[in-house]
Amino acid sequence: MDAGVTETMGERVARRRKQTRAQIKEAAQRANDDPKVRFAARAGLIANGVIHILIGGIAIGVAQGIQGKADQSGALTAVAVSPGGVILLWIAAFALLGLALLQATEAAQVLSVHRKLVILRRFTNVAKGVGYAGIGVVTAFYALGGRSSSSETSQTFSADLLSTPGGVFVLAGVGLLVGIVGGTLVFRGLSRNFREELEPLSGVRSHLVVSLGLIGHTAKGLALVISGVLFLFAAAFTDPDAARGVDGALRIVAGLPFGGALLFIVASGFIAYGFYLFARARFLRKGPLVVETRRDRKRLQHGESLDD
Repeated sequence: MDAGVTETMGERVARRRKQTRAQIKEAAQRANDDPKVRFAARAGLIANGVIHILIGGIAIGVAQGIQGKADQSGALTAVAVSPGGVILLWIAAFALLGLALLQATEAAQVLSVHRKLVILRRFTNVAKGVGYAGIGVVTAFYALGGRSSSSETSQTFSADLLSTPGGVFVLAGVGLLVGIVGGTLVFRGLSRNFREELEPLSGVRSHLVVSLGLIGHTAKGLALVISGVLFLFAAAFTDPDAARGVDGALRIVAGLPFGGALLFIVASGFIAYGFYLFARARFLRKGPLVVETRRDRKRLQHGESLDD
């Protein structure tokens, strides 16, 4: 009898968990379809695009010998000191939070016959949502009058970690994580997988948007890979000054042979990424995201079922 009662309770708990998951998924799908959320997300994409264009513009200035911080802090400071900049920053902050909500709810839109792919994509979407929320909070910080340097923040963060037991391993982990994110962006750009974020496009419009996405994702990814390597150097040589973020990564590019030209190319890539975000805002995909592998697509081309 005890076994039967235990089994019944277990089934009841499983049923409730299933119902809760279904309710969460339904709520996420409703939020994803909400016109107000999608409007805010489009505005958030435009705000993020402006930030990347400003980073690219500042980096081009650095290549020409003009002082400036070619990173998020430099871009937000440039907006803050401009006429009406504080209002724009508040609008951008709330828009970025809307984008964070939409990105997180994209997890409920993922469909695939591969369970591992579904879990990976859902985790990625939630992580992106957290990232956009973080940018929104930082933007609000600048709207309130706060100022900080991304490079100095990275160095302070690294110094604090290196001064704690086991902190060197955490710092190395941060470097690996940043490098992996950068490598993923490079792969996403070169493979053109970012097209899944957009509604179906064709003709000249498709070529233009795909070109912007390819160049933009690759350039930003390379900058993040270099940033990750700097964190690893900081951990390997216990030197917090080595961790300098995106601005430090771009300055390393500038210090290479033909660095000015290379920095101009990478900076142009950031600008291209900004314009890609504008395009994504205009052609934002709506509805389920069906994730397929290359093998899946080949099987479908041969008329085979993916359920086998």
